[in-house]
Amino acid sequence: MSFVFENNQLVIKHENYTFELKSLANKTPVFVYDLNEVENRIRAIQEAFDHQVDIHYAVKANYNDFILKQIAQLGCGVDVVSLGEIDAATLNGVSAKNIVFSGVAKSVAEIKKSVETGIKQINVESLQELERIGEICKGMNRVANVSIRFNPDVDADTHPYIKTGFRENKFGMDQSFLPDIFKVLEKYKGFVKMIGLSIHIGSQLQDLKPYTEAILKSIPVYKQFQEKGYEMKTFNVGGGLGIAYDSINKQRDYLLIREFGMIVKDLLKDLNTRIIVEPGRILTGAAGILLTEIQYIKQTPYKNFAIVNTGMHHLLRPALYQAKHMIEPLIQKAGSNKETYDIVGPICESADTLGEQVYIQELKQGDILCIMDAGAYGYSMSSDYNLQPKAREVIVYDGETIEAKH
Repeated sequence: MSFVFENNQLVIKHENYTFELKSLANKTPVFVYDLNEVENRIRAIQEAFDHQVDIHYAVKANYNDFILKQIAQLGCGVDVVSLGEIDAATLNGVSAKNIVFSGVAKSVAEIKKSVETGIKQINVESLQELERIGEICKGMNRVANVSIRFNPDVDADTHPYIKTGFRENKFGMDQSFLPDIFKVLEKYKGFVKMIGLSIHIGSQLQDLKPYTEAILKSIPVYKQFQEKGYEMKTFNVGGGLGIAYDSINKQRDYLLIREFGMIVKDLLKDLNTRIIVEPGRILTGAAGILLTEIQYIKQTPYKNFAIVNTGMHHLLRPALYQAKHMIEPLIQKAGSNKETYDIVGPICESADTLGEQVYIQELKQGDILCIMDAGAYGYSMSSDYNLQPKAREVIVYDGETIEAKH
């Protein structure tokens, strides 16, 4: 169940325990992660695919050490986009053979490190990157496993900043690149081993029709590589599954996971390939909240402001994407009147708004608010702008707490 209201307060609720969040509500902003919920979602994906899937968690969503340790302990791999993420993963128990490296701007140092450590595969985004991998491997007399990131030209229904599989995006290569890809692969035969195809069309997707379209467009390309004699082993359908930001009840997330598994399995059943998925937000987003204290209530002739001690420096999504997070009181006041507030932070930017026109119980100075679904792209996108300190991170697992050290 994860985060629910019980006896007028927000708690973490699971079959074997209830954890009262008010025990963590001191005066500093704190991200709270429910590690049991992360585990439940991993198992849900495994079951949705009948365990015929390799889960590679997208580290960019949340690189907390305890989450990465749990990912490794459950036998999952990771999807990384930098040397820092490779180091974070390996330090927390993820083996090199369970690392997939994505990203459009891989440096020489990053590629060398990937080859030296023997990671599972590099998702190649451009011809020049493929050439660079070939030259590096030739110089090192090593072989790298690569998967071509195919851009299927699918216009996913999501925010423009997180679309990644449309022809106008910077990611991947479309069908027009194939003749040159074949030439480069032939040039570096013996050093670059082509083993799979990868797609990723966007983030926060809740309509699965674009996934279906993207996979159907990609299957013929996969088969072209097979016809050229390449031993294709993996079909990477990417990540991007969205979560229900508009509800505390997360049953929709689990239904989406089951439907996703069913659709992907059916579409790829005849390819005799290993399916790779790269979930990020769907694993950690709803498993985290951000607790913050109201510093001031400011009433003007135009609107009411609740000014809190967190903001865009801790949770950038509302300012960057105009994303909407539910904001709830930690303690519900029986019989309280409701008012409308803009929930704003301390940063010297008008964009520092966490919620506009939030209809909520009447608030007062010192109240604790809970910004829901902050477990993905929260701490990992945070900054020290205005030289504000980072928020704390606390992990709850089986009713016990662990504080992250930074």
